[in-house]
Amino acid sequence: MDRMSTGQVVTLHSVMGGTGRTMALANVAWILASSGKRVLAADWNLVSPGLHRMFRPYLKAEAAEQLGVINMVRGFEDQATGSRRSAPVSDHVQVSRHVMAVDGDFPGRGGIDLLPAGRENTDYAAPLSTMNWDRFYHAGDGARFFDAVRTQLRRDYDVALIDGCSGQGDLADICTAHLPDTLVACFTLSRRGMESAATAAVRIQERYPRIRILPVPMRVDLAERDKADAGRAAARQLFAGLPTGMTEQERAAYWRAVEVPYQPLYAYEDRLAVFGEASQEKDPLREAFENLAAHLTGGGDARLPTGASSTAG
Repeated sequence: MDRMSTGQVVTLHSVMGGTGRTMALANVAWILASSGKRVLAADWNLVSPGLHRMFRPYLKAEAAEQLGVINMVRGFEDQATGSRRSAPVSDHVQVSRHVMAVDGDFPGRGGIDLLPAGRENTDYAAPLSTMNWDRFYHAGDGARFFDAVRTQLRRDYDVALIDGCSGQGDLADICTAHLPDTLVACFTLSRRGMESAATAAVRIQERYPRIRILPVPMRVDLAERDKADAGRAAARQLFAGLPTGMTEQERAAYWRAVEVPYQPLYAYEDRLAVFGEASQEKDPLREAFENLAAHLTGGGDARLPTGASSTAG
């Protein structure tokens, strides 16, 4: 069934926090939807969910009550073993029941569905605190559950973007190794940030060669040009050969195109950068997100239309 699917699953992951990963995902989602793509934005950062905040102005008032990833997982886990065995796992996995539409003026069949981490209330932590991901994956039909999730995402969306949890562990492994076709390795140009991200990326590449890896340096402060240049060179060395399938010239162009610059304005509020400032005809932050979106879709046209509005449709 998975082979008949045409979409792709993309996980954005960072070993360390503070990279701007969630903001990048939200902006890329908007750009892809504005290019006519059916997009899912899924918040798998269950310990510290925040993707919904990026889309809050474009969600209905009742969005805070929407169930999400953790409810979908626990609901499957809590089902009787007998009933699960009598029907395909896919019958018990319904991603579409846990998503909500993002209100935007998108062309054609373009659009964004948001799969939140879970309901925004004081009870959110309860199902999460008792979740044993290793046991669920290896002894509780979890592997088949995630197979079914992956199949549904690839069937129902052109691109499903997963905001993976920071760090490493069982849940991070699921988001970076089991679910995606493409892994976007997000990191800052600090030595620790680069080394930890590169180590994780190389491990994924060696163990799961089917997964395409796109390294993306983020929050690059151009005020310190010498340090930025040194960081770029170190990152290229640590991620040598990535992305694969490119000539050295193409790879160099890729690294220049997707680098996400640091802009202080977005450090103080959750807002989409794709609309930029009215005074800026050419926004380098938006350009970086457009370039990343284009690489995710195989170099296709992924640009925000001229005069795009941030007003909900």
